[in-house]
Amino acid sequence: MRITTVPISLLVLLKNQLKFMANHFDVLAISSGGDMLDRVGIEAAVDVRKVHMTRKITPFTDLKALVHLVFLMHMEKPTIVHTHTPKAGLLGMMAAKIVGVPVRLHTVAGLPLLERKGLIKWILVKMEQLTCYCATGVYPNSKGIMQIILKNKFCKKGKLKVIGEGSTSGIDTSFFNPSLFDGSETTQTYRQFLQIGEDNFVYCFIGRMVGDKGIAELVTAFCNLYRQFPNLILLMVGPFEPELD
Repeated sequence: MRITTVPISLLVLLKNQLKFMANHFDVLAISSGGDMLDRVGIEAAVDVRKVHMTRKITPFTDLKALVHLVFLMHMEKPTIVHTHTPKAGLLGMMAAKIVGVPVRLHTVAGLPLLERKGLIKWILVKMEQLTCYCATGVYPNSKGIMQIILKNKFCKKGKLKVIGEGSTSGIDTSFFNPSLFDGSETTQTYRQFLQIGEDNFVYCFIGRMVGDKGIAELVTAFCNLYRQFPNLILLMVGPFEPELD
């Protein structure tokens, strides 16, 4: 079982992983429903199940999702449960622990609690500690995140492992290959449209436009650099989510 809070994480964050794993395991992908979850099932050729989860603190909805996950795991009897994203991690690891799944893995790709204060931060810290307690293995996607986890005592060191130099899914070098795009008409068209000159150095951020992603810090850092090097450009690519920020 691979579990994420929203299906775009299965589709993008774990791109090609499910399809590859299906050659060796019976894979069941679980996330909140919608057309994107259906796409995961079709493109990765794996079974999918809908379990409604939110990215906010919603106790009643979360309890309902936990019961749903416990029921699913009891019926499916998975050998491995692997969770991603904070809410799916908490609920998925709790459910797997309750059912007695032998291998319980959680990947940490970020810690939104670092941006919070007061009671909300305390709650998020306890959630992270509970997730790690229920997991048999915790995989931070960078050495920096692992150090933060250790410093704040979210998890015992023996459970932690960083894959390689740090990654969730690696890099598809057959796709992210500059030689496929350099000098192409598409590249020149975008440069003209975005008013990017040949002498501009471009930084590109890809992700949701929310405070948890460090947007404010990114813009502040860029502005400080821009005052010294006016040939710099910052491209920010991703959706706004005003309901979360």
